[in-house]
Amino acid sequence: MLYRHADRRPFTQLIPEIDKLRRLIKDLEKISRGEHPDAATLANAPAIQDWRLVPRAEACLAGTMLGHPKIADGPGVTSGLWVLAPELNYARTLSRFYALGDGGHAVGGMLRSLT
Repeated sequence: MLYRHADRRPFTQLIPEIDKLRRLIKDLEKISRGEHPDAATLANAPAIQDWRLVPRAEACLAGTMLGHPKIADGPGVTSGLWVLAPELNYARTLSRFYALGDGGHAVGGMLRSLT
């Protein structure tokens, strides 16, 4: 999920996503303890027939990494992008904040489509 934000006003559009992520964390914590969904939970869940695993593209940033804790300085790609605020010089991915330096011009049309 990618949201673009351009100023310092509260960003209330994130609240529904935050709620979804809290529910996901709660479920993942249960599963990690061996507490899998019971029959009643699955009976109330949507069903999917003829399912298959397919790749799904997600927005991320590519560029020259500097000071990343897990990637050596040089070319790299971020995890999934959640908030892009080039006017405020930052991006937030699934993993961390990034301080945005020079760049963004190569995807100018794409940036305009996010406003």
